[in-house]
Amino acid sequence: MASDQADNKKKSTEKLNRSVERLISSIDQQPKNAENYYALGMLLTDAKQYQQAEELFKRAINFFTKEHLSLDLLFYGLGNVLYAAGMYPEAQAYFKQIKQPKLKAAAYLMIAQTYYAQENYQQALVFGLTVAEQTGKNQTDACLIVAESLLALGELTQAANYFDRVLAVSATNFQANFQRGIIEMVLHRDGERFFSQAKRINPQKFVQQQQRLTDIERLLLAKQVKAERKESDDGNK
Repeated sequence: MASDQADNKKKSTEKLNRSVERLISSIDQQPKNAENYYALGMLLTDAKQYQQAEELFKRAINFFTKEHLSLDLLFYGLGNVLYAAGMYPEAQAYFKQIKQPKLKAAAYLMIAQTYYAQENYQQALVFGLTVAEQTGKNQTDACLIVAESLLALGELTQAANYFDRVLAVSATNFQANFQRGIIEMVLHRDGERFFSQAKRINPQKFVQQQQRLTDIERLLLAKQVKAERKESDDGNK
């Protein structure tokens, strides 16, 4: 088994190296094509080679100083690298520089994600709503981050509405199903249909998330006991 893992790792490394070499060749042949730099940077990011990806994007940004469309793409790429590396304020700084309308919605969505990652749910909600109320390919992802932010802020009914918007176009979204089940559970309603769907979609992830269900059950039980004690104390006065 250890041998198989070593072989798989070696094959993955070789595949990555071939892809990197191919993209470097493309950059050499078309040095004015920003998309090649972007593709290479995102490839390195996916491989968790964040420092190399960051350096690549910064060099490319210096190269394309006066080409605004290219710069926006590179700003977006660098923002994604920094986000993946957990450098959220730095990522925001690049996302906020994007002016191209087609990329701006995607950038706003990423800004919402950075705020959410920092547990600033109110700001995540603001940027997420901006994208969620627009039409386009980012709308479903924006509804999901809005729903997550509302849930974190304790706005359960509004959160449920946005999770439902996600499920209306993506019924097999694990996170939306699981979180809808949690909302039903917290509201003392039956969330089993959502949990069952989530379990069908991704059984392994469902098992990993089950601790949250146990924690919520304990919290609800503690609240119930506290409320019963309060009623008992009030009745004895």
